[in-house]
Amino acid sequence: GVGITSCAGPAYIAEVAPANIRGAMVGIYQSNICLAIVGASVLNYLDHDLGSGWRWSLGVQVILGLATAGGLLFVGDTPRFLESVGRSEHALKVLATLRGGDMGSAARELALVRAELEEERRVGSATWSEVLLNPYFRNVVLLGCLFQFFQIITGINAIVSFGGTLFEALGIHGLTSALLPSVAFVIGNSIGSFVLVDRVGRRSLLIFGMLGMAVSMLLGGSVVLATRELDASGTERLPAAAGIVVIAMIFVYMFSFGVSWGFGAWLYISEIMPLRVRGKAVGLCTGVNWGPANVISDFVAPALIAGPAGPGGMLLFFGALSALVVPFTVLCTPETKGKTLEEITPMFRFASCHDFVRFVRGNLRAGEGMGAAAGNAAGVTIGKSDSGKPEVGAAEVPPVC
Repeated sequence: GVGITSCAGPAYIAEVAPANIRGAMVGIYQSNICLAIVGASVLNYLDHDLGSGWRWSLGVQVILGLATAGGLLFVGDTPRFLESVGRSEHALKVLATLRGGDMGSAARELALVRAELEEERRVGSATWSEVLLNPYFRNVVLLGCLFQFFQIITGINAIVSFGGTLFEALGIHGLTSALLPSVAFVIGNSIGSFVLVDRVGRRSLLIFGMLGMAVSMLLGGSVVLATRELDASGTERLPAAAGIVVIAMIFVYMFSFGVSWGFGAWLYISEIMPLRVRGKAVGLCTGVNWGPANVISDFVAPALIAGPAGPGGMLLFFGALSALVVPFTVLCTPETKGKTLEEITPMFRFASCHDFVRFVRGNLRAGEGMGAAAGNAAGVTIGKSDSGKPEVGAAEVPPVC
């Protein structure tokens, strides 16, 4: 259930939200998750020592889950879906409502949706073999999977899930230390999604957010290793000043994640996928997020905390991983701010090594990837895909790396 909703939520928002506030809308989605994490932290802290505490935790989940399921009964279909099943008048009415009653704007936007759907019907939906074998599809799907993998493997779930264990191992206790990381997450997500993402863009937030995550974790880990000491019972403890620094660094890490990758990775994969593979691609990327990335993170974090380097080693490990992701983000993240989904697809249209070099140079030059002219450069004609169906831009597939 969580996997399905985490995939469907951003995709639904991407279809109904105007391009200029799409980032903020996905941010609202992520903000609700952040607030839930804060609420869960408070509840877990309060019922930690109660014999029936686990009943309270599970009971609240059941109640909120039922409330959410009931609310979803009142959520309507997207204009894109309504148009796809031939309910054009209803689609126009819903889209006009979503656009503040502006029928002219809604009609123009629906015309673009209709043209895109007609193109989809002509070329058909991509098969899994096309997703994996057609380089134009495979490469952008691979990028999406990497974004989702890096979102988790850089330490966020380790801090959220094992933050209490981490602080306890460092001798840091209290409600403040338990809540501060989640509060930083909420503050960062609110600023990033409501203020920055549709002003400064996705690319800058993802780059500098990951840089902040790397620096904060590396500094926090270094402080732990440099100042840790054993008390009379042989338990590792930190001096008070060092403990404050570590909490501050984790606060910075969570803020940096919240302001950028927390919602940004979900927003980005919902924007960059070509129409023919969008459903399969977003589902595959979500699977990478909830599958390998989560499993690896959940196994590595406790092992590092219990290892010779202790909590400091865990912070340094995830800080180093975050540092490695920074150049990836610089090289492989075109700017999608203010662009329609149809305008974004050509920016990722690369198949060969030569194309990828152009893609990277375009990002370094202006964050434009393959650029608006990518379609023409790639030979946008009606050709045959690997499955024999006509496909835009598949007339000639160059050699792949």
